[in-house]
Amino acid sequence: MAEIVSRQVARLTASATGAGKQLYTDALGKVRAVVITTPATHALAQNDTIASGIRLPIGTRILGNSFVSNAAMGTGVSLQVGLRNFDTKAIISATAIANTSVATAGRSVLNNGAYITDGGEYVTDQPAEIYCTFTGADPTDNAQLRVEVMVCTPD
Repeated sequence: MAEIVSRQVARLTASATGAGKQLYTDALGKVRAVVITTPATHALAQNDTIASGIRLPIGTRILGNSFVSNAAMGTGVSLQVGLRNFDTKAIISATAIANTSVATAGRSVLNNGAYITDGGEYVTDQPAEIYCTFTGADPTDNAQLRVEVMVCTPD
């Protein structure tokens, strides 16, 4: 039976010979949760955004085990979970982490985003911030929502 060399082993081998660099987000990095929660009272509209306010340093890996827990946000309401530059607020990808329905109450895994679906991986190349956009319709007033995005930081 053959042993397949993972990207992590390849980088580790290359770093031992001086030809590459082992990333802390490959092994032994710190896994952290970035949490975004709606205000206790709100009247959100379609295309409104809500952000984490957390600066993700260059080299942060977005993991595929994130979640949203929400009350029924209303017919046709979807949630995009994306990344933007922390300093300029320029969008990196509006759906980097997820694009999912939050119309009915529930808890969903956020792993279908443009940057992490189908085994993809993403490591930030600029200071970034996780943010969410409500799309499709106006969310129900005061309906609660909590997003938990798991990341691995390089420190």
